[in-house]
Amino acid sequence: MSAHENLLAPLAKFGSFQTRVVIVAYLTAIVAGPNVWMTVFVVYTPPHRCYIPELDDGNDTSEVDCVVVPSNLSNSSVARYIPVVDGNLQKQEWSSCTRYNESTSAGHGNVSVVSCDRGWKYKTGENVITAVSEFDLVCDKSWLAPLVPSCLMFGLMAGSFLGGILADRFGRKKVVLGALVIMCASLSISAFTPSWIGLHVLTFFIGLGDVARTSILTILLSEITPNKIRYKVTVAHILVMAVGSCMLPLMAYLLPNWRHLYGAVGLLHFLVLIPSFIVFEESPRWLLENGKLDEARNLLKKIAKMNNVKLDEAKLLELGRDRETRVNEAEKKQRGRRKLSYLDLVRVPFLRRRIIILSIAWLAVNVSYYGVSLNVNNLGGNRYLTFFALVSVELPGHILSYFTIRKLGSRVAFMIFSSVCGVFILAVPLLQAVDDTAVVVSNVIGKLFATGTFSLLYAFTGELFPTLLRSQSYGVCSVVSRVSAVLVPFLLYLGELYHPIIPYSVMGAIVIGAAVGMFFLPETKSQPMPDTMEDAKLQNRFISKVRC
Repeated sequence: MSAHENLLAPLAKFGSFQTRVVIVAYLTAIVAGPNVWMTVFVVYTPPHRCYIPELDDGNDTSEVDCVVVPSNLSNSSVARYIPVVDGNLQKQEWSSCTRYNESTSAGHGNVSVVSCDRGWKYKTGENVITAVSEFDLVCDKSWLAPLVPSCLMFGLMAGSFLGGILADRFGRKKVVLGALVIMCASLSISAFTPSWIGLHVLTFFIGLGDVARTSILTILLSEITPNKIRYKVTVAHILVMAVGSCMLPLMAYLLPNWRHLYGAVGLLHFLVLIPSFIVFEESPRWLLENGKLDEARNLLKKIAKMNNVKLDEAKLLELGRDRETRVNEAEKKQRGRRKLSYLDLVRVPFLRRRIIILSIAWLAVNVSYYGVSLNVNNLGGNRYLTFFALVSVELPGHILSYFTIRKLGSRVAFMIFSSVCGVFILAVPLLQAVDDTAVVVSNVIGKLFATGTFSLLYAFTGELFPTLLRSQSYGVCSVVSRVSAVLVPFLLYLGELYHPIIPYSVMGAIVIGAAVGMFFLPETKSQPMPDTMEDAKLQNRFISKVRC
């Protein structure tokens, strides 16, 4: 038991204080749910071709003229101006980036082509206005479209790194409220940004604020709730975010203009920002550990009054002396113990093997998870319903992994989940020439198992390293996963440029490769968590036993 547990008696009961904080925290989770996935709809590229004044000025050109090439070109007025090319699925389509140099009938002599120097005409049958169509992020600027979600991933990476450092230095409350302000401001300003540069920069800050809010608020919830329900409260916080993600396709459908979508989500953040400033309090545990004794006393008295719990005033008066004694004892213990660092993950052979295999696994899971989600616009069918299916399977994915890990253990469960995920991901490009529905179903099943592998990896990684290297192992794997997530949009971009089999082949291959790599790690089912280096090394004896 911690030396502070008697002092933290007001937190041992889930009372009015915790109820208010949890409710507001879940409200922020719901409105933050769409943040990571909004770029799916913001950078959607509608079918397009070169703008032709003779066709498009004052004429109600059929929407089909932007997309479908008629079987008889002589009946199409577009054919006089736009070349026909083979798409990446070997289907004929109008060129999206070139036009004939002059109005000459197609097929009559060698006619030169030029780039779309007069702009583009987009298919707008759904009244959709995206950042791509507004800023013309197509053709020679098409690489700027996947850069938007990549900027979001950069923000997630920066927020993961800075959030923990700032929360330990300045407190949980300040970082959470700061993250909410950053998201609210970035979303609201994005709705009015006049250039694509502003969109990219602000998207970075949306990602930074989102991951800082999620991670630090999860820590805050775990530090103010009783032990017996702590896990349920923090897991529910993550699941509530999934509920918020499910709201996004409906919002995107009702608000087809990307600026309106950003503005609406920014307004929701503003509405939860007000109760957040009123309700959120600093973590009493953080105050005690950082020597802010007066603030801790006042806060604990407030919590005790709200929860109708009796507080030991005498213990509060002895708080300063108690903390000084504990600090001295901790320093004595630390002087007699060899410090472990990131270098040990490379220096020690069996730890090096484990961190390499796990880093590959984290890379594979992130690439597959974000890859199948961000590629929704290229799957065919109704993209709103498809995206809803992709985000709604996250909840059953987590539940399925929970029961599987209890039955089979983290290692075997991951091998099964990642193998199944890889098979369905590899099936997607093969099914694209057959049926759109089969493509969507295969993608959704792949997403379900990709979500499950996330939960399994979090559990398995911590089971393979000693206590003093556990956080460092998570840190290395987290950096690798964030870097891979940054590259995912450009992997999907290669599929748009050349052939859709490219991203799915890469995703499927590395996911299955990660499953094979787990074969060389020890089984941890029914085994205690390793506390020392020796405990971790003893786990190797379970590798040969499992192989046999």
